[in-house]
Amino acid sequence: MKDTPLSNCERDFLLKAIEEKKRLDGRQTYDYRKMKITFGTDFGCCFVDLGKTRVMAQVSGELVTPKENRPNEGIMFFNIELSPMASPAFERCGGRSGNARLCLCVLFY
Repeated sequence: MKDTPLSNCERDFLLKAIEEKKRLDGRQTYDYRKMKITFGTDFGCCFVDLGKTRVMAQVSGELVTPKENRPNEGIMFFNIELSPMASPAFERCGGRSGNARLCLCVLFY
């Protein structure tokens, strides 16, 4: 994920807001956004609404016979897709996955 540097004005604004315990949406420091979890019509699909933010997650699994030489071991595969609509930092560069996706995949392994 590319770092987007803050201007001096943005940095000063954020530091002042933190110091004064103010948020742009009017919440206090320890106020939470309303959370709603909805299960989709497909098995393993769920939507999470956190305030005005909406996220969709899909999970699936498959059982396969392990290799004969390693009968007690298996494989887990993670596929992570980060939409550029969520952040321009998730934009793919030249057809390759971005750094954020790569870091998350390494973290899960």
